Amino acid sequence: MVFRGGALIRLLGISCLLLAGSAQAFDDATANRVLLFARQQALRTDAAVPQGSYPQSTQNGTWRTFAAGHLTGWTQGFFPGELWYLAEDSGDANLRSKADTRTRPLEVQKTNSTTHDTGFKLMTSFGNAYRMTGNEAQRQVLLTGAGSLARRYNSELGYVVCCDWNRPTWLAPLVVDTMMDIELLLWGAAHGGQAAWKDMAISHALKTRDLLVRADGSSYHVVDFDPNTGAMRLRGTYQGAGDETTWARGQTWLMYGYTMAYRYTRDARMLAVAEKTSDWYVNHLPADSVPLWDFNAPPDKQYKDTSAAAIAASALLELSGYTADPARKQRYQEVALRTLDALSSPAYLVASGTPKTSVLQHGVGNAPAKQEIDVGLIYGDYYFVEAMLRFKRQARFATGWGARRDFTASVHTLGTGNTGVVSVEFDVTPRRYPLDDVIGYAGSATPITGFSSAAMQIRMNPNGRFDVRNGGAYAALAAVPYSPDTTYHLRMVADLNTKRYSVWVRPPGGAEVQLASNYAFRSDAPVPAELGKVSLVSTVADDAYTVSNHSVKGGQEEVWASRVDFGASVHSLGTGNTGVRTVEFDVTPARNLFDGVIGYADTSTNVTSFSSSAMLIRMNTNGRFDVRNGGAYAALTAVPYSAGNTYHVRMVTDLNTKRYSVWVRPPGGAEIQIASNYAFRSDAPPTDDLGKISVSGTTGNDTYTVAHHTVRAGTLAVPPRARRAPSDR
Repeated sequence: MVFRGGALIRLLGISCLLLAGSAQAFDDATANRVLLFARQQALRTDAAVPQGSYPQSTQNGTWRTFAAGHLTGWTQGFFPGELWYLAEDSGDANLRSKADTRTRPLEVQKTNSTTHDTGFKLMTSFGNAYRMTGNEAQRQVLLTGAGSLARRYNSELGYVVCCDWNRPTWLAPLVVDTMMDIELLLWGAAHGGQAAWKDMAISHALKTRDLLVRADGSSYHVVDFDPNTGAMRLRGTYQGAGDETTWARGQTWLMYGYTMAYRYTRDARMLAVAEKTSDWYVNHLPADSVPLWDFNAPPDKQYKDTSAAAIAASALLELSGYTADPARKQRYQEVALRTLDALSSPAYLVASGTPKTSVLQHGVGNAPAKQEIDVGLIYGDYYFVEAMLRFKRQARFATGWGARRDFTASVHTLGTGNTGVVSVEFDVTPRRYPLDDVIGYAGSATPITGFSSAAMQIRMNPNGRFDVRNGGAYAALAAVPYSPDTTYHLRMVADLNTKRYSVWVRPPGGAEVQLASNYAFRSDAPVPAELGKVSLVSTVADDAYTVSNHSVKGGQEEVWASRVDFGASVHSLGTGNTGVRTVEFDVTPARNLFDGVIGYADTSTNVTSFSSSAMLIRMNTNGRFDVRNGGAYAALTAVPYSAGNTYHVRMVTDLNTKRYSVWVRPPGGAEIQIASNYAFRSDAPPTDDLGKISVSGTTGNDTYTVAHHTVRAGTLAVPPRARRAPSDR
């Protein structure tokens, strides 16, 4: 075994600081560019690595692998986990299928009690799988694995003994890495397993704090005890430069591990250690925010470790949402973004078109053993991708509504006139687990003073699932679980005349699932004549979940049919749609193999041809969707269309940078990205706002229809500021 190389906040504007000497600040466009590259590299890796084998580190650009059943190998879960993350971000059904295929063989690890790394192997693979699918068989694998890990807990010593392979040098070793593995115990206790597993995890964390975290916040790597006498035998390092140095990745395991432990326990002692170790880390970073493999590395071994940087960035993004100190919160955020900016630069990101199949380069596995030095590491890629998704999730928090414990403070008005049949859509992101929280809807005239004030209610229940109020009780047609830091899309159709409503939920990267069909309004609630208020109530804490992208649409919406004549094809979108905008609509082709273009132009533009529109989404004569990119049409993924089917389209456009991205969701399927950061049409008039839509086609009138069209404000980072001098960090 190669002993370990590896394993919410409202944005403060999102702070995007320039790196010293860099011309580009980290922003949403950079994140999307890197994630697209990561998808390409993941597909190359999947093609190159045989099924049943799992990548760990690169050798001459290709992967060194471990078998699914290798007992002491610890990295098998990271590649499936990376695939799950990339499928979540892109909605790519192919990636989702590959993630599932790569996850299944790791079930053999659920009975592995020979190592603490059962936690790493199962949480990254099956943990992400269950979070996205809610598959009961996956939950059972995790619970069995938690039981196997629990067998390594020594009740006399009060911690999980990491391994047996280094006997007799070690007898009962405690290492910093295990702070990551205990997530399996915490998760298991929260998802139907034994309550004692949580107690074991907390005891382990406190022992790690007392024995491996130094007074200044730096860390030892390993401490060993005699299990018979309880006497300490040694304390020092295994992968660091020396017993009194600080191994960089070990420090980041602590930062991440204690942040994760606080997420599950809300124990202030966990948060205190997360802050203490993180403060030491950020105070000792070099100018480019990517540490050496050991903070005290000797002059002849000055190797950078991108895996440690990626883990730290992900940890700091999450921790910035928990810490109460505003200055510390902002500092964690800034360091995380500087780190992501550095890792996204040519200095650390693998160059496209090279034989290398990893995403990051310049990682270090085990320098003292002269193993895996200056290589790509699968766990570095995993946490880098995770950090990108956390960055994008925080942008949604910045524009959303946070839940409130006080009913009065929980209310948002939805305007008047929402009568008859009304359609509501929004994204909800739990930030804690479990919850007992309700998103409720009431009439404009109803004072919201309790749960019974709302006639329509969607709940995240204490059992970890969504359900919906049906008259006198909550119910659900399907068991759809929720997880913290995961965004779900909800859709509700309510008939204010019949007092009935239906609800659907779409897990990340998955298909829409119906939760409620024609459920009755809450029986003891005031009868609403219109949909005038939404209440985001939490019984747990303020900001326990966030709702974003909330929209209400009437049941008798205008439907636009395509027209050959450009003058007849144009519809006004109003004024003021500047900056970053998100557009969503449903499109239904009436025939196969036609040429239909949905184009967007400036308010001042006279739309007389296709070249009048700067942003164009096309159903082409080959039967597929594509998007205009500068001088030609292109598509990242081939998504076909067929007559009579309805496709949901989402476009995010930046009127400042003149770039846009597009996603399509086929009926009953997951959202698929077909354009990423495409350029506005090169011969179109200047476009500074989103003022007009043209629903046009060359093959006849009424070849397709557009319905449920909405335009709302998007999100992007604030303009970059100059990077502060190291003395100000």
